[in-house]
Amino acid sequence: MKKIKIIHILISKGFAGSEKYLCDLIDYQSKFFDVSVIILKKNMMLKKYINKNVKTIQIIDFFKKIQITKIIDKDKPDIVHTHLSNAAKCVNKSNKFKIVATAHMNFKNSILKNCDGLIVSNNTQFKEAAKNFKGALFKSYLWARLKPITKSKLKLKNELRIPKKNIVFGSIGRFHPQKGFDLILKKFKQEAPKDSTLILIGNGHDEFKKKIKNYKNIVLLGHIDNVSNYYNLFDVAIFASRWETFGFTLVEAMQFQLPIVSSIHIGNKDWIKKFKIKIFNFNQKKKIFSNLDKIKIKYDLSIFDYKNKCSEITSIYKSLLIDEK
Repeated sequence: MKKIKIIHILISKGFAGSEKYLCDLIDYQSKFFDVSVIILKKNMMLKKYINKNVKTIQIIDFFKKIQITKIIDKDKPDIVHTHLSNAAKCVNKSNKFKIVATAHMNFKNSILKNCDGLIVSNNTQFKEAAKNFKGALFKSYLWARLKPITKSKLKLKNELRIPKKNIVFGSIGRFHPQKGFDLILKKFKQEAPKDSTLILIGNGHDEFKKKIKNYKNIVLLGHIDNVSNYYNLFDVAIFASRWETFGFTLVEAMQFQLPIVSSIHIGNKDWIKKFKIKIFNFNQKKKIFSNLDKIKIKYDLSIFDYKNKCSEITSIYKSLLIDEK
């Protein structure tokens, strides 16, 4: 039987949750299907994380739609899967292949109207899309998939000059207003318990450096290749996102059985109350960093299983191709 031929398109310039989603998904799909991916030539970080067995086609940042159309015409895929708005806008509806998009951001019908199938990750997105989207609509949660630990807690504490006795609070994301790192920083400065350290990890942290001057118990780090080492270092994970469509890092912290304090938003409100997670409004005056227990918590992450979720997505492709026949 002929393998399903899939082209993924993600023409972003950085590396965050959408890029991780793509890399994880094509890593799984490449074992079963003919998979290739179109990315921007300038996004070297994304290329670094793409499975080397996957055909990667790099395009320049001009006349993207023309380049992408030529690639699709030449490769003749069964499925074109777009990620983020810039990619969705570059693919025209066709009777030669099915277009699938993952809504990593808010639903916009004007951008996604050409799609035959749309994948969302929360009920709010689903309800909004159902009002106008004419194609097939699917909801699929994201997953937890992390590298093995390669560095011990003690070694990391020594490298970061964290006293052995300190409790470590940590958060991983991007230094973007969406992620609420400013809220975490403000709260920690106000209430930091004795013998504690806060670690914030993600891209774009340079502008925060001046905010932690003279705070020896606050550590800012840029992009980390293996975040498992740091989840393993954390005693408590803190997430203060103002908005998310889902949020990988919360589930990753759960995989490490960490006690968690989190804001609630459209991306997690469907399921967060099913777990033993301390939900907190970071704009409240109530203290957050006091009376937090370091005891590990075993979470049932079956609804976020990597292989099951990726298999679910390929089932979506097959359902669209069957409907065509």
